[in-house]
Amino acid sequence: MTKSYEQTKLAVLQAVKDRAEQTKPMRIRSSGQALGVYLQKCLQSRQMSRVAFAQSLDMETELADAILDGVLPESELHSDLLAELAEAVGCEFDQLARILKGARVSSNGFAPLA
Repeated sequence: MTKSYEQTKLAVLQAVKDRAEQTKPMRIRSSGQALGVYLQKCLQSRQMSRVAFAQSLDMETELADAILDGVLPESELHSDLLAELAEAVGCEFDQLARILKGARVSSNGFAPLA
């Protein structure tokens, strides 16, 4: 019984640790990364996959992933692309533009920088 108890205890502790890592706040280093986080939240709320997102934009999956992961250079995030992104995820163009101009991610969405 002791061995079984220890195994269960270790499994529970590992599950708690894994869950804590998933809910750890993300450090946003750039507005491109903030945009990616916001778009990912939009995709989750619409239950849309990354592949479906890329297909709706008629772009390569790798490019869509670069946008969602915030690694696409901000100089590439021009207004035409923002308009397409807004339409693909069903949000306002102005919201995406505000994020690129300097917003931060909060636990329940975005708030302007103070």
